[in-house]
Amino acid sequence: MGRKSLEGPRYALEYLAKKQATELTQSTASGLGIGVDIELIEDINIENETFVERNFTIAEQEYCRARPNPHASFAGKWCAKEAVIKAVSSLNPTWEKVWIKGSAAPLIDIEICIGASGAPVVLLHGEVKEAAEKAGVSDVKVSISHIDTFAIATAISR
Repeated sequence: MGRKSLEGPRYALEYLAKKQATELTQSTASGLGIGVDIELIEDINIENETFVERNFTIAEQEYCRARPNPHASFAGKWCAKEAVIKAVSSLNPTWEKVWIKGSAAPLIDIEICIGASGAPVVLLHGEVKEAAEKAGVSDVKVSISHIDTFAIATAISR
């Protein structure tokens, strides 16, 4: 399946995820931030060691490389990190900009671990933790999924 033929399914999945996220935040108490990210697995360049080292902790790298499909695991964690940024930023959208480093900032300070239940757990470190605290975030939950060509994650902050 060529890249052009994937744009339709990608758009549809992203649209549905955003719609579900909007419905979720409208049907629950206020004070939630929501974030969604979807990526083509092949777009996450795990062959670039600089990229991997800037964006993934040693523990994340070890976990992903031990999985049956390391590329999909890295893509899922990348999506989760991007979704966390959006969830933290959307918690209080009238506040000043939370993420000041821009789109090229490394994401290593957002760590996606695996809890005892097998569910992903978000740990924030350094400046990212400070930014989240500044935005009033007390907790971030994330869900990750991937199929043959796409990875997707949704994050909720409160």
